[in-house]
Amino acid sequence: MISRRSLVGLSLVTLALLAMDANACPFCGPPQTRLSERLTKNDVTVIAEFLESTPGKNGFGGETRFRTIERLRGPEGKLTFLKGDTITLPRELNGDRGQRCLLFGRKEEDVTWEAPVPLSDIAERYLRKSPSADDPVAKRLEYFLEFLESKDVVVAMDSMAEFAVVPLSDVRAISSKLPREKLRRWLSDELTVRHRLGLYGMMLGLCGTADDAELLRSMIETPKSEFPSGLDGITFGYLLLTKSDGLDVIDRSRLLPKTTKPEVVSSIMAALRVMWTDGGDRIPRERLRQSMRLCLNRPETAVNAIADLARWEDWSLQDRLMSLYGAKDFDDRHTRQAIAGYFVAASNSKSADVKLQARKNLDKLRERDPVIVRDVERRF
Repeated sequence: MISRRSLVGLSLVTLALLAMDANACPFCGPPQTRLSERLTKNDVTVIAEFLESTPGKNGFGGETRFRTIERLRGPEGKLTFLKGDTITLPRELNGDRGQRCLLFGRKEEDVTWEAPVPLSDIAERYLRKSPSADDPVAKRLEYFLEFLESKDVVVAMDSMAEFAVVPLSDVRAISSKLPREKLRRWLSDELTVRHRLGLYGMMLGLCGTADDAELLRSMIETPKSEFPSGLDGITFGYLLLTKSDGLDVIDRSRLLPKTTKPEVVSSIMAALRVMWTDGGDRIPRERLRQSMRLCLNRPETAVNAIADLARWEDWSLQDRLMSLYGAKDFDDRHTRQAIAGYFVAASNSKSADVKLQARKNLDKLRERDPVIVRDVERRF
């Protein structure tokens, strides 16, 4: 069981990551380094075969030797690395003789090599046919769509990484190309890697039908694991297809029942945030606020709900938050800071009435808890 403190910490980290890179896919997890990126940023790239490794002493050091098969990228001269040249990495690595791999190197005093990437026939064809980094995003994404569930792990991970670095708008732009039937199959398959489900759920929402909405609904209401991966993207896809009616369903089945796990509520909150920023006019702003307010009822999710509602300028909560301050199950430093932060934000509202009420509430909190208010005001 994840503790309340851990859940709050994880949620705050997630919010920070989203704030740092608002242009990345919101449901793909942390971006990984892509092969196309490694090709661009390094000075030399070669296809090589594993020769042998020499162990170091006491588990440290050692070296591994490779033989160059083909240079894919690199200037003439020192970084030529012709066919048959030996490349030595100053560390012991495991491998089978003759195993092919990609080696990426940067020119410093000598060439510094990154960890080798195994290269199967599938991966080599994938790499050679990949669109250029300068090609239109739509062309690139249409290519990588074909490899999301590749049998080759390197290829599957790399194609997923290509989607992880683009904004939702770029995926929406190729919605007519999204493989609806494959997405349904991947979402239903127990063997699908769990962290991919959020992207697939979002994609199905972009290209799906009423039948697909029912599939996504079933995944939201009856998840197959205690901590369902990808529920944020699945929920977002469901809301794209069902709009406010679907949000009514989620309120009744997931946000209102006290038995819903906090991790599930947090995933739904993440979907609401993306709907707010990228959902267009599918769901009215006030309707989104209404669902987010339900998340104030839980100590585990109240902190982030307060922050979201302050960012969404929902100033209708002032009396409620004053009664919540220090209440049973909510009397912890994180919640008190979030409430004080809400009033600091409200005190800068364009509405004179909101501003006046917020400043009066801040004065009351300052009398009760001067340290908390002072700390929050310093942050602002």
